[in-house]
Amino acid sequence: MTGNRPESEIVENAVAENVSTSAVPQARSSRSISVKPSRMRLAWSEAGWLLFAWLLIAALWELGAYTEVLNPRILPPPSETIPYLLQGPAPAGIGAQRTTFLGAIFDTLSRVAIGYLLGIFAALLVGALIVRYKPLRRVCFPIVQTLAPVSPVAWIPFAIALVGIGSPAAVFVVFMAIFGSMTVSAVAAFDSVPEEMLKVGRSLGTSSTHMWTRVIIPAAAPDLMVMARMSFFAAWMAVLAGEMAGINSGLGYLIILGQQMYNMKLVMVGIITIGVLGFVIDRLLLLIQRRLLWWEYRR
Repeated sequence: MTGNRPESEIVENAVAENVSTSAVPQARSSRSISVKPSRMRLAWSEAGWLLFAWLLIAALWELGAYTEVLNPRILPPPSETIPYLLQGPAPAGIGAQRTTFLGAIFDTLSRVAIGYLLGIFAALLVGALIVRYKPLRRVCFPIVQTLAPVSPVAWIPFAIALVGIGSPAAVFVVFMAIFGSMTVSAVAAFDSVPEEMLKVGRSLGTSSTHMWTRVIIPAAAPDLMVMARMSFFAAWMAVLAGEMAGINSGLGYLIILGQQMYNMKLVMVGIITIGVLGFVIDRLLLLIQRRLLWWEYRR
């Protein structure tokens, strides 16, 4: 049949086919290139709305203080609080209880980091053991479920009596604040792994260790990362409550000192610092989550 077709028609068809086939990768490449700007635009949009929201709050706050709808001595406006923050709050406290602004930030962050990491590690380990061994599920799991609803503030007297006043007590409070709830969440995440995945792993002769490292943990990882982020907020609030209730250092203690000295600028600086640090750490945890769970964010 091709012998009866003109040579020019055959050449035109071949060129058209080459153009159409070469257009496919170009379209794919253009589609893949267009994904990044959209994500960048989304990130800039979120940052813009965040900045707009806080500028609006600051403007309303300033207006309320100017019109004396808000008492400026109790709620000092941003025009007084922000310069006080930028110049660095003066050291507060007397003697051994004297602390600085940067020292308080370091104390709080170090306590949260140690207690949070220990709590997450212990919760994942105990959760895996409970799922793996049925006797532990029957004996230990009810105990963990009983500890989970206990408020972190309730552990403060016990922590002080056990390890004394200071950083060890704060670390213990943070640990207990997230251990129970995170263990219950870990057990639920491990139990929710589809049975079909486990059957495929067994049919392929996967060992028990590889079953956990290559099947169960990767399948439960999205739920575990979300629960880890939520546990951070519990840890953050627990350490601040502990510092306010009897641990004489950290940002929580700095706010209490500001209240006792009636230095409301120091109180507001402490509150703003707590909010900003908590937001930044949560964004970092979200970035880690997206890096570790790259398959969840491919689209």
